Amino acid sequence: MTRRWALGVAAVVVGFALMAALFVLRPRGGLSTRPVSSVPELLSAPAGVPGAGLVLAPDGLGPVTFGEKEADVLATLIELAGDPVEDSTEDCRGTGGVVRWVRWANLTIAVEDGVFNGYISGIHFPPDSVEMTIMTVDGVRLRAAVEKLRETYGDRLTWLGEDTTFGTPVDAFGIDGFDVGHPGPTGLGGYVEGGREDGHVITFLGGQPCVDNGP
Repeated sequence: MTRRWALGVAAVVVGFALMAALFVLRPRGGLSTRPVSSVPELLSAPAGVPGAGLVLAPDGLGPVTFGEKEADVLATLIELAGDPVEDSTEDCRGTGGVVRWVRWANLTIAVEDGVFNGYISGIHFPPDSVEMTIMTVDGVRLRAAVEKLRETYGDRLTWLGEDTTFGTPVDAFGIDGFDVGHPGPTGLGGYVEGGREDGHVITFLGGQPCVDNGP
């Protein structure tokens, strides 16, 4: 998926810092790739805007949904979470367009052709802002154990295979048929580190932040 795939993924420990600007999932269909370190400890309780009233949904982020105009979405998110800490653009090989990546701590949204079309939230990100404790609409947070995924989603959870392009093996998963390697306009999936039995969620991906369906 494209370089900022890990934009929403962060290191709270010194040495993890370079993920946000580096996450580009190109290998599995277009997201970005960056080395992923083992799950870090959350060193302190989040302050400021713990979750900003946002939830990770298959069709958007709480009050904002995929397909909404860029200006409206940014205005809403800035009102809820404050000013973003990173704002950049990147060519999307999959669509031939240009994606704008806007990040608040461990949450990054993707905007293309003037509309909001995806997000990435992860545990590795530069230590430039306080981590937001965002969860899915079903109550699953980053760092959740695989057992929590199974309990919450049951047969809705699909394992999509192991990926070693991030520097350490991770397992991709999708909910309700979503494929993080070839994401559709809506849907939710992510990555688990540590195996399908004892691992933890390190990344959530929603929507279609930059698709590359090439080889």
